[in-house]
Amino acid sequence: MGVSVKDAMQIGGLVKCKVVAGEKGLHKTIDYITVMEVPDVIRWLKGNDLLLTSLYPIKDDEEAIGQLVQQLHAVGSSALAIKTERYVKQIPAAIIEAGNRLDFPIIEIDDEVSYLDIMTPLMERSLNQPDLGKEQLEKSFQWITELAMGGKGIPALVEAVQQMTENIITVGSEMPNLEGISSGSHVAPLTRSQKNELKIAKRSIRMERMLNHLKTPCIVTPLLLNDELYGDVTCWQTKREFVERDFLVLDRTILLMALEFLKVITKADVEQNFKDDLLTEVLLGNITDKTEVINKGRMFNWDLAKDYQVFAITFTSSSSHTTLIENEALWFQERKRKMLRKVNDIFRFNAILTIRKEHIIVLYHCDGTGAPEYAQQQRPHKSSTMDLAESAYRQLSQEFEELQFTLGIGRFYQGLEGIHEGYKEAVKAIQLGKPISGATGCVHYEDLGIYRVLGQVSDWKEMEELYSETIGKLVEYDWSNNATLADTLREYFASNCSLSESAEKLFVHVNTMKYRLQKIEQLTGCNVHDAEKRLLLHMGLKIDQLLQSGNI
Repeated sequence: MGVSVKDAMQIGGLVKCKVVAGEKGLHKTIDYITVMEVPDVIRWLKGNDLLLTSLYPIKDDEEAIGQLVQQLHAVGSSALAIKTERYVKQIPAAIIEAGNRLDFPIIEIDDEVSYLDIMTPLMERSLNQPDLGKEQLEKSFQWITELAMGGKGIPALVEAVQQMTENIITVGSEMPNLEGISSGSHVAPLTRSQKNELKIAKRSIRMERMLNHLKTPCIVTPLLLNDELYGDVTCWQTKREFVERDFLVLDRTILLMALEFLKVITKADVEQNFKDDLLTEVLLGNITDKTEVINKGRMFNWDLAKDYQVFAITFTSSSSHTTLIENEALWFQERKRKMLRKVNDIFRFNAILTIRKEHIIVLYHCDGTGAPEYAQQQRPHKSSTMDLAESAYRQLSQEFEELQFTLGIGRFYQGLEGIHEGYKEAVKAIQLGKPISGATGCVHYEDLGIYRVLGQVSDWKEMEELYSETIGKLVEYDWSNNATLADTLREYFASNCSLSESAEKLFVHVNTMKYRLQKIEQLTGCNVHDAEKRLLLHMGLKIDQLLQSGNI
């Protein structure tokens, strides 16, 4: 690249940045630009590097932060540019001190300046140098653009880029209906950590991955659509060492790859809309001709003549996470796409999936090779069904850490009408079962108990009056007097009306429990030792749980 740090500060995004230490080293020459989003990036540097980083890989490692500038100086790097605000509020004092001591320029990147704002102008300057063969490179870009616009597809693009880089190129895909291209090699999939690195970097980065069972240096370029990772293009160092232009080639190529992926995504979305329309009629029970519905299902390779267990899955984002989302509607749409792929994988591609309002609905058929196992009359065991639901909950929670899931399971019914009944119960299990879902996040309709009866009530006037006459009085008293009578009653019933056990769980004396129960009787007129009155209090507590969960 051959530009001094001082001159680089007058180019592109660096104009808005400032040198905060090591001003005496501004004469150093920049030949390469590297982004540090992995801890061991130092060993990839060639000398005369400008290193861009948010310090994310080492933000919690004080020792690594203290050694960073010394290590960069030792390998002959030219400058360090740090983006503050997101992961570190300010450049650590140890880095400032080392920069001044070693005359090593430290640059603070303005919050509004992206890595690409810095890299692209500097790369363009390098391409203006005749010895880099800019004209030949542009002809190559024109060639691969014509391949893409001519509909030659991903394989033709891969072959062209392999000729340009003289190294093996592979394409990874997160989409089940778009297979990756391995160029005849065995490629280990990206790890979760590597995927996170790519999503943070949002550009090509150096990595080491397994190619043909050997750890191989590579450049990995993420294919991101709406900040979701849909795939990657990887250039493997198999024939020659990487040069700076390889990064530029991959960054230009990924845009063309994205067009190919968008074609597949658009086609999948259109097909999913047709699927959703058909299944909506089945789920709502709007079936006039069973034969016609079954025949339509065959267009999607479904056999709706079989019997299915119905699962409903809903999710919400934590409030702390949604505050960071610029376009929440778009973010949720991308999340639904990714979840459909994950759910399809969890249920072993043996399920029919649809999105109905805020729920992902799963129609699961067992062919005898997997859970849930079938007993008499092809009826799945409830325990096996719950095992499958809890496994799905764990996998989804692990894959989407920023989301909270609830799974509802309906009872098993046969036939198309059975899908309708199972769907109603699965959704009802979610709506009414959150108070009893516990750590598993899964609720079977059969486990709703009295909630199944309450859920059938269409006129809540009498229920509201019952609540007001019982638990409502306790809630009002607790709020006015900073008391805990409602919680005391709930724990007393949970302890099977044992004074000593409930007192122990509430960390109070037995006499305190007796006093509170007397106060509850005084306020509600219900003696906990009277079976009829105790039932009213039980019902009031159930209604209170429904009120707290927002289902009344």
